[in-house]
Amino acid sequence: MGFTEENKDERIRFVNLWSKYVLEHSDRVWSAQQNIIINSCIRNAKISKEDYLKMKSRNRIF
Repeated sequence: MGFTEENKDERIRFVNLWSKYVLEHSDRVWSAQQNIIINSCIRNAKISKEDYLKMKSRNRIF
């Protein structure tokens, strides 16, 4: 099995694990954890939101 297949399988396992977790825990618990992850990603971003959006708009194919 190549990297692409392994990566896909790993992602599917994670989605299944996370969906089970969300169903078994209250919204308050899992959304607080999700908030921590998102805020951490934002704090550690190498570029600002505005710069990212500019970069994305320049790379659009019409």
